[in-house]
Amino acid sequence: MREILIRTTREVEVPAEALHALRKSSFEQWKEAGLTTSVTNCPVQTLARYLVGKAVFVAHDAKTGELLAMHTFRLNKKKHRASGANLAVSPAAKHEGIGTRMLEAEVERFRKAGYRFLAEATGIPAVWSVRWHLKNGYYITGYKRSEGNNYASYTFLKPIALDVLHHPTDIFWTRPLAPITAKLHYFVSFIITSLVKDRQGRLTWLGRRIKKG
Repeated sequence: MREILIRTTREVEVPAEALHALRKSSFEQWKEAGLTTSVTNCPVQTLARYLVGKAVFVAHDAKTGELLAMHTFRLNKKKHRASGANLAVSPAAKHEGIGTRMLEAEVERFRKAGYRFLAEATGIPAVWSVRWHLKNGYYITGYKRSEGNNYASYTFLKPIALDVLHHPTDIFWTRPLAPITAKLHYFVSFIITSLVKDRQGRLTWLGRRIKKG
């Protein structure tokens, strides 16, 4: 197994250009599958602005120093939730379990910092990504369409530190209630999204386009 170092960009400096190149090469799989995403067309400057204020985990090869993966999180301390996005793994390191090993390290960090949930979203047609989330303990909790994407997405939630004593609502995410709660969330979000968004993610109301402004 390849030895890797998992750190944050606060602990190790990584140029925005390197992160941009990694993300773009990783998401070529989406492009090849005909999925339109802003990730593959995002300029370096836009990515650099996007990363400001976020927790960015990176994985390097321990021997060569090669950048192998990145994962970005938006932190919400009030809700005790870390929302992940754009898990990118270098094509040269695919199918080595690096994404899963990163997630294990991230869960440990976030749990110690007092976070109780990880949230994520991924395109429904990106079957490989959906399977990865389900395999790693995420529940499908929602359905959404985003403007600019040619696909709908699942939203996921992964409980990492349940605390029923201080947060009674966490009982809904303990077994056996978690699958039921997740399906209820999904059903409600599917109905709402179907009513107010078209297939391109633009606002509508019962099929009638809502004009902005």
